[in-house]
Amino acid sequence: MVSPHVAINKVFGKELSIYASYSKGYKAPVSSYFFVPVSSSQAFVDSSLRPEIGNQFEIGSKGSLFGDKIQYQLAAFHAVFSDKMTAVAVPLDPPAVGTAYSYVVNGGKQVHNGIEASVRYTVYESGSGLFRLIRPFGNLTYSKFEYEDFKIERLKNPATSDTTMDYSGKPVAGVAPFMANLGVDLMAAAGFYLNVVFSYKDGMPVTSDNIFRTAAYNLLNAKIGIQQHFAKRFDIDAYFGVSNITGVQYPLMIFVNQLPDAYLPAPLEPNYFGGINLKYNF
Repeated sequence: MVSPHVAINKVFGKELSIYASYSKGYKAPVSSYFFVPVSSSQAFVDSSLRPEIGNQFEIGSKGSLFGDKIQYQLAAFHAVFSDKMTAVAVPLDPPAVGTAYSYVVNGGKQVHNGIEASVRYTVYESGSGLFRLIRPFGNLTYSKFEYEDFKIERLKNPATSDTTMDYSGKPVAGVAPFMANLGVDLMAAAGFYLNVVFSYKDGMPVTSDNIFRTAAYNLLNAKIGIQQHFAKRFDIDAYFGVSNITGVQYPLMIFVNQLPDAYLPAPLEPNYFGGINLKYNF
């Protein structure tokens, strides 16, 4: 199998560039995917797995405008993944107890369309005075990922059940449609700095049938610190921060198609942290 990549980039001076690219790749199943341990005394070998094939087209632009005050990146992509490998979880009996075992199968196609954008704007910059730098920034990701002709053969449970699961036309599990971050970096005299970030993430399906979903959530994080250079060769960075300032309930990790073991919650209360980094320059 081959993985070609072709790209063209047009640069307009130092300020602006646009590009277009095409990539093809594959992902071969690893050895652990073939061997499926059903229990401590039973297992089977799945010899039907095929590599995933991916084709992606992307266009975008990068730039630094108005004397480097505004820096941006923008990209749009269309990707098709064939023979997509996905995990199938076999529940214990009763199902509410957990997952007995899981195995990997080839489903069908996934069509990924998306837009990614980021921008930062240097509002103020000076080599003297109380404030040295004020730079707000933001980024946004929109993802429309859908299954296409995506069918999976499940083990019969019970024996008379239909084994074909058809997810065609449904949003891909584990992908939030919208994600965004908005923040600001501040630098002041004597090496003091402050970083504040507000993050938003859409709700998303946890299972391919879209029956189970997470809720949308937002987070507010902040970090303050001081950086100093001393004794010619030493750099020190001391900082203190708070994550989840508003006490929002959100998932730290999602295990797609692994119900009922799908959700690992993050700390509900604000989490405080700090540290000191010391660097010696030879």
